[in-house]
Amino acid sequence: MQGNKLMEESVLIYLSNNGVNSGTIASRFRMILDMLQKFINIKKISQSIIVDKKKLKLAIISYFIDTARIKEFHNIPNTNTEKIYGYMAYWLYRRKPIQVIKDFPGSEFINELFIATYIITGILAEKSLKTVQVSQYTIFEEFQELLLYNFKYRTITQQSLELMINAFYTGCYFKLPS
Repeated sequence: MQGNKLMEESVLIYLSNNGVNSGTIASRFRMILDMLQKFINIKKISQSIIVDKKKLKLAIISYFIDTARIKEFHNIPNTNTEKIYGYMAYWLYRRKPIQVIKDFPGSEFINELFIATYIITGILAEKSLKTVQVSQYTIFEEFQELLLYNFKYRTITQQSLELMINAFYTGCYFKLPS
């Protein structure tokens, strides 16, 4: 137990030395936890799942370690939006903070559904788009389905998610079909 405490302290020191303080980590934790709670309420699955806060914390710390290393390696002050969503989604995908305690339809992929929702909500907000504006387009529905399918059955990396988000942003500069 003492070894884990020392390791956690050294990680926090590393992050602090790279511009990430405990307040930033706590803020991201609260933000993701709030998003999880909204998702759980909308899906009406609160009696069937729990959020493992240790796994959520580990996902968030892993995200900050990853992005700190990128900034250090490339000597850049900030990460771009694509990295923020892609890397956060990746670590949520890896750590799977939603734990099913009672099966329900779709429970086997509930983390993947949340992460797809996290990405879609975030990237639409970054482009000042509302779901109702784009959900009328079949191509957007196909995009959402393909994203979820990839989370379910394909190999996912931080970089592949970053590329996918960048491709989405690129597509936003073109007129959507009527």
